[in-house]
Amino acid sequence: MLQFSKDSSSIISKLKIKDINLGNYSLVAYGKGMELPAFTYQRAKINLEGKIIKTIPIYELLFLEDAYADEKNLLIFLNDVSESKEVLDNLWSLGINADIFTCQKLKEKGNTKITEFEGELCETNLSLSILNNIAKSLNSPRSKRILEELDFSDLKDWIEKKSSEVDLNLPEIIISPVLLPSKYYVEENLGKIVKTYYDTNFSNSTLIYTGIDTLVMRRISFELKKNNYNVKELLLDTEPLMAPIYLTIISYILKNKIK
Repeated sequence: MLQFSKDSSSIISKLKIKDINLGNYSLVAYGKGMELPAFTYQRAKINLEGKIIKTIPIYELLFLEDAYADEKNLLIFLNDVSESKEVLDNLWSLGINADIFTCQKLKEKGNTKITEFEGELCETNLSLSILNNIAKSLNSPRSKRILEELDFSDLKDWIEKKSSEVDLNLPEIIISPVLLPSKYYVEENLGKIVKTYYDTNFSNSTLIYTGIDTLVMRRISFELKKNNYNVKELLLDTEPLMAPIYLTIISYILKNKIK
């Protein structure tokens, strides 16, 4: 537990919420590794403001959407350098306005506005900043609870406990529908096969889920145990909008542990 304490303290110290400017967008696109901020924005707008946001992968925007879309103000999350060049060239040629958030150094081109984040937890801090921006603009009980949670005062003990409950000896991790936006970094940081509720052919696994999708994941757990697979379960009993961010943070803590 001492090692978890050191690792969690190091990671938590890198959590930084930044004041950002966000408009109102009806179309959001994300590149490789940027699912977490994209779906944090989408889910926060739906759950806290009741607004429906279309969220698509970047190549669906490039190949299927942008030349024909009426929507001219886009929110785009980019990280991969090659993707970013393609997107900027494409937007410029079509004269489309876009607000772009990135973890890379990018040069603005055409009608784009670029906001850069940096550091090891770039996508995590971007997601926290998005959630903070939306929650503080509202006055609902839920938005107030989220803002209280974003001060991280009670985070260390809870996240150490949850991190210690992940069995790194099991070859696969299965994450619930709510946790889907964290898949990329859980897979990258832990070097494990990460499957979701929507996949098939499960084996010995750690199942990670939240309070609101417990039942659907326990069906998978029941089937695995019935077929004599080794199963470990981890419940992230927290605000659903924060849960994928917390799982990403846990993956960084465990990444330090398995180095």
